[in-house]
Amino acid sequence: MKNKILKAGLCVGLLMGLTACGNSDSASSETVRLFVSGDASEGGAYSEMAKRYEEETGVKVEVTDVPYADMETKITKAVQSDDAPDVARVSGILPDWGDYLVDLTDIANNGKTLDSMTIKDDDGKVRALPTDITAVGMFINTDLFDQAGVSYPQDEGDIWTWDEFLEAVDTIQEKTDAKYGFVMDPSDHRLRAFTYQFGGQDFVLNEATGTYETDDATKDALQKFIDLNNDGTIPKTVWTSGEDASSMFKSGMIPAYMSGSWQIKDFTTNIKDFNWQAIYMPYETTRATNMGGNFMVGFENSKNSEGGQKFMEWLYTPENYTELCELAGYLPAEEGINVDYGDAQAAYDIYNQEIEAAAQPISSKQTADQVAMTMAGYVGLTGAYKDSMVQALNDEITFDQMIENIEKDYNDGYTKK
Repeated sequence: MKNKILKAGLCVGLLMGLTACGNSDSASSETVRLFVSGDASEGGAYSEMAKRYEEETGVKVEVTDVPYADMETKITKAVQSDDAPDVARVSGILPDWGDYLVDLTDIANNGKTLDSMTIKDDDGKVRALPTDITAVGMFINTDLFDQAGVSYPQDEGDIWTWDEFLEAVDTIQEKTDAKYGFVMDPSDHRLRAFTYQFGGQDFVLNEATGTYETDDATKDALQKFIDLNNDGTIPKTVWTSGEDASSMFKSGMIPAYMSGSWQIKDFTTNIKDFNWQAIYMPYETTRATNMGGNFMVGFENSKNSEGGQKFMEWLYTPENYTELCELAGYLPAEEGINVDYGDAQAAYDIYNQEIEAAAQPISSKQTADQVAMTMAGYVGLTGAYKDSMVQALNDEITFDQMIENIEKDYNDGYTKK
């Protein structure tokens, strides 16, 4: 999953017709300034919604694409100079923004945003609205399965255990030209889903001791992941050398890919050489996924804060929010939203069913905690989870040292300001 603490900053040219960054003084007092970062599909979606808003209200929304890694610094500088954007789509919130964030409680209530992904301050006021839900999931190359004569789950009553899944991909490796059994993105978000599926709670706060720690089931799952890399079931180079997992799957030589919902639009458009499906993820003791997403915020010290709030009110009405989800390929972060995904409908249906059936409360906790804790002034996580796993795979540290590093990162990040 993407890093929640974004870094450094310049503004670059826009994707798919989005306006370029410029002097804010050039915008009229009626103009709403919206900062976004994302791929062409997402950028195009917000640009289209801005166009429709102007057609309906006469108010222009100036959509500025900011590089993902630059958003944090750009907003912080703008906030400090009382030149904040009216609205911004972000992945995290810094404490420097806290005093200037608009109260979005009414919009959240009217739009029925998912409570587990709606960010509130200590007083219970909503400071960030979820724009979308991302979920960890599994894709398979059905041609390789068919070639090897291996069946795969067709409904929720036929879901693999992890042992059954691994047996299936081992058979495919033996009977086809598949290079590996499966591939997993180099991300702690994927590891969390994996540990949940083995019955672990990952790294959580022990209320009795006031410290973050893990459990034996999580440790067993992480050791299992290391073993799968070492025995060639998973290509170790994805984690240790940065080889692109998505490209490997799209080559047609990998039976299965543990990634997430954000891949669906790309695969639907760009995979032409083989047939693929999204399927229910394997589990060992617990069905689970891991959820992330992005957020919408507004700033009181912007040039048109009131206009920004009106735009968000419009965007989060069921009709308009549904349209945004269709354009961007989003899993909805509002209750009761039915999205028409066209040719990709079957894949999105699997993800929505996984969220409904397998999203334990902990599945969205990690993302919500990261945003809420950093907003409150805590240090936040540094990425030690993934980095320590890479070190363990490279035999640079022991397994126990890896666990110690991750627990330390949680305790430093979530107990210290």
